[in-house]
Amino acid sequence: MTNYNNTVKCPNCGQEINIESLIQAGAKDELNKQLAIQKAEFNEKLKELEKQNLSLKEKFEEEKNKEIEQALNDAKKKQLKAEEDLRQKIKEENQEANELLQKELNQKNEQLKEFNKLKAEKAKLEREKDALADEIKAKTEEEFSIKLAQEKQTLQQNAEKKYELKIIELEEKLKAQVELTKQMQEKQEQGSMQSQGEAQELGIEKYLKDKFKLDDINEIKKGERGADTLQIVKNDFNQPCGSIYYESKRTKTFSTGWIGKFKDDMQSKGADIGVLVTSVYPNGMDRMELREGIYICSYEEFKALAPILRNVLIELSNIKALQHNQYEKSVQLYNFLTSNEFKLQFETIYNCFSNLRTNLQREKDAMNRIWKQREKELNNVLKATTGMYGSIQGIAGNAIPVVESLELPLLETSDESEE
Repeated sequence: MTNYNNTVKCPNCGQEINIESLIQAGAKDELNKQLAIQKAEFNEKLKELEKQNLSLKEKFEEEKNKEIEQALNDAKKKQLKAEEDLRQKIKEENQEANELLQKELNQKNEQLKEFNKLKAEKAKLEREKDALADEIKAKTEEEFSIKLAQEKQTLQQNAEKKYELKIIELEEKLKAQVELTKQMQEKQEQGSMQSQGEAQELGIEKYLKDKFKLDDINEIKKGERGADTLQIVKNDFNQPCGSIYYESKRTKTFSTGWIGKFKDDMQSKGADIGVLVTSVYPNGMDRMELREGIYICSYEEFKALAPILRNVLIELSNIKALQHNQYEKSVQLYNFLTSNEFKLQFETIYNCFSNLRTNLQREKDAMNRIWKQREKELNNVLKATTGMYGSIQGIAGNAIPVVESLELPLLETSDESEE
């Protein structure tokens, strides 16, 4: 289709000019200017006539209407003549330009008529297209409904096939995650008693071997009667000064029968001092204490207690070697036990135990925070899994298999209750 327009390009600046608008605007503006001038002149003359009318009214009241009417007619004739003269003048001045512009305007009008005709044809085609679309829509509505039902059935079947294995996989993962979380909680709260006990036994034995190179650290083998570790204390001259018997207990509760059995084991081994290292204290005890001749302490307290007890045995051995008189030995031992040195050592033990207990409480708080965080993460996983199951069930409906653990339990009917 030919592209028609009402514009021409300026040869000087290249700007496109709307000829029709330019002609109309120019002619209208020029005519308005001339009319404004003539109107102004007319208004001035009219004012003069009005003045004359006023004077004539005073002088010639009887003839005023005729004269005014004649003056108005004359003024109108003059105005019409002025307007006609103005139009003739404008026409003469712009006749040649108007002729050229008129030709172009006629051409543009013809193009505009053709454009409007094509526009009308286009609108007609649009209406025919809409009508045809409505007809096609009406004809295919039933077919679309059938295809939609078939597609829905196909989607349900595909969803069932697609998500069947996925749901089973998620169920298995969920069960595994729940089981793993349960195991982690049990391990964190309780731990494996056997593995924890063995770890503490190995820790005690390793600490003694690393700390006291001169001493003999004897492990009591599994199945053999007795505690866990026997420390033969030796002085700098490699002379035995006594023995310390260690037994490790890492359980959830403290048994009072341990002390009696431990004392029997000490007697059978001829040990001088017995130390029971436990993860829980007896009732009424919150730190290291000497009960029934047995030192009961935690693993952290054991590390501070072991060097002191070893020094006590060495001091006692030295006292025995230097003093033959039992009384003097008792006096020296009493003096040592009542000395400021022994007092400072026990104060050091107490301070160490306090620090160790503070650190232990911090570790417990940190572990509780970690457990809470893991519990929250587990709840988020369970919540997300349940939400995904609900979304899939909302889409596929009864097409997916039911996960019993994620469904509400059915309430028993009254008939079943009576049965």
